[in-house]
Amino acid sequence: MKEKYKNSTCSNLKLILEQFEKLKGQFVITDSWKIERLVGIGDDKEDWYYLTYDGRKLKWNTCVGRIVPLKGKIDDKDYNEFIRMAKLNHYDQFPEIREEAIKELETVQNDDEIVVGLYMELV
Repeated sequence: MKEKYKNSTCSNLKLILEQFEKLKGQFVITDSWKIERLVGIGDDKEDWYYLTYDGRKLKWNTCVGRIVPLKGKIDDKDYNEFIRMAKLNHYDQFPEIREEAIKELETVQNDDEIVVGLYMELV
């Protein structure tokens, strides 16, 4: 976590970070009804964001909305199929381009910041 957020008194951020710790790396359903991996938390100075990864791009989903966890909610064999497909298709899973792919994801624009460094492990 970035230093400036460590001693934050924002109760919303604390709740968001607690949820992230429980769900990081897992596949979730986003507000836009997409299934993506929860990999971080972002800040644009106006809102907090769940950062999700679709295998190619980082998506910023407002924390005003919600994410729905899938692990433990659907059959293990079905959830494991998401993991199997991610190992085959997600850029961060290819050893030869992993580092470059993650570095590209960490590049943000304007005043946007990644509060919690990206968690790219499959869970």
